Amino acid sequence: MRTTQQFIKDGLLLTATMLILRTAGVFFSARLSILAGSAVMGLYTQIMSVYSFAVTAASAGVNLGALRLTSECYGSGREDEIRTGVRQCMSYCLKVGIAISLIFFTVSPFLGGVLLGDTRTIASLRALSVALPFIAVSNAFHGYFNGVNRIYKSAAVNLIEQFVRITMTLTALSLVNTADTESVCLALVGCNAFSEAFSCFILLILYIIDSRRFPTSVKVSPHLKKRFIGITVPVAFSSMIRSGLTTAEHILIPIGLRSFGADNQSALSQYGIVSGMVMPILLYPMALLSAFASVTISELSARASAGESRKKISETVSKGIGLALIYGIGCASIIRFFAEALGVSIYGNNQVSGFLRIMAPLIILMYLDHIADGMLKGLDKQNYVMKVNIIDAALSVVFAVILIPRFGIYGFVASIYICEFLNCACSFGMLMYTVGFPINIINNLALPTFCSIIAVWVVSVITSVTDIGIIIPEAYVTIGGIVCCVLLYYILLRITGAIKSPERHKSQ
Repeated sequence: MRTTQQFIKDGLLLTATMLILRTAGVFFSARLSILAGSAVMGLYTQIMSVYSFAVTAASAGVNLGALRLTSECYGSGREDEIRTGVRQCMSYCLKVGIAISLIFFTVSPFLGGVLLGDTRTIASLRALSVALPFIAVSNAFHGYFNGVNRIYKSAAVNLIEQFVRITMTLTALSLVNTADTESVCLALVGCNAFSEAFSCFILLILYIIDSRRFPTSVKVSPHLKKRFIGITVPVAFSSMIRSGLTTAEHILIPIGLRSFGADNQSALSQYGIVSGMVMPILLYPMALLSAFASVTISELSARASAGESRKKISETVSKGIGLALIYGIGCASIIRFFAEALGVSIYGNNQVSGFLRIMAPLIILMYLDHIADGMLKGLDKQNYVMKVNIIDAALSVVFAVILIPRFGIYGFVASIYICEFLNCACSFGMLMYTVGFPINIINNLALPTFCSIIAVWVVSVITSVTDIGIIIPEAYVTIGGIVCCVLLYYILLRITGAIKSPERHKSQ
């Protein structure tokens, strides 16, 4: 198991990595929207939504299975079984990844021409099929490095992959005709596929070097394969159902928008704004939670396998949920207040600003659900998480059929709110049933809400009184204002006692 210092160190490392990746992703999507337009972003998002189903079929559950397998062996002193376990993971990934790749390549004409109703997507779908085996194998390696406390290697490869993808994509876009939607999408997915293969190759080299420190078991361990399959297959099956439903939802959204009265171009544009521009900003701060959720899965898994008491596990869960709520409330308040500035500064689009303001409160539910899911997976409740996610995806499809044709893009926003609330309630309810009620209403809800409102209000008053935007460019004012809000929010949390210093925690 990790020490507290190692846990925090790994969490911060993943946080830094994910923040860099999310920052690059947001500004990269902003650059793409400027170069190609929101309609191309809408079509590209549809291509990737169909492709995500194939990615799920090829790799779902692999990361979690490899992580749980290696962390259990590592945490219980069975280090001689780690390399054998990874070989079982690799065998599964190669067989399934290649099979799904061939199937996806074969059915691409049907998926693009019939399902998406746009033949311009066929070439892109076929190009993406090449990456599927590499993605599956990469997921196994990432699970291994997380499970044996070598997260920094996984993080480094993610950074390299993103750098390669962005560099290649921007270069490719400078060489193609941006007015040709098919060529732009093909350039985007081609660079995506190459970067996946490149990162898989680097992960393989790092694994070969790192795994030498573990002895190799001379005997075959059939229980390892059984354990890996027992974790991976149920998650993969459930993930495929959910991904299929999600893909159906993303196909139905433009259809529903057209039924509401929008033409094809406007439908793709509205869909691209919400899914391709607004959501990346809302999910950007989740990098911090994603990092600690990833570390928490292996940590809780190792603690549970080592026989740690329910009380100690409950204390760890309670602290994590409390921090997630404090963080989510602060992010929601700040993004809502700076919605106009963020939309204009990043995308140059006032429509983005309007949707950001409407959808900012959703952050609290999304972040709480995300950390709760991670903890449930660490407590061997991954099957329950997937059942809830399937129900969530099914309801999303139902709402896409019912709400969007009647209320347009705002029906889509409403469906996101309803489904996220139900998903969060179910995940949090199971966590409560497993470890007890993990929330302090005053410290985790009331005080953070009060502190976030005060922080935003103070910054708004200072900004309006000084008229600093006349002297300094708007983008710098936005960045400075966000930093001030974060610092003031933290100070108020400390003053009110919503968060305590490590010494006070220890003394209590």
